[in-house]
Amino acid sequence: MRVRVVRTGGFAGVERHGESDSARDPVLARLVDRVDLDAVPPPGRIPDQYLYDIDIDGSTATVGEAQLNGPLRELVHHVLG
Repeated sequence: MRVRVVRTGGFAGVERHGESDSARDPVLARLVDRVDLDAVPPPGRIPDQYLYDIDIDGSTATVGEAQLNGPLRELVHHVLG
């Protein structure tokens, strides 16, 4: 599965992009299996927070920094790292 993450927002508003494929990355494959994008709550309105646009093979979600936890946080940091 192809995973794309775009981080926007923050105080400086600098965008950061990352992309990876779980077929070549066993750590990412395990993280993708633990993430359910349909269960992600919408981002709250918090000034200067980072927003993460996550795309896992066409399934997408936008997540605020405050909602980013557990396997989803690991996945985002792995792809952007």
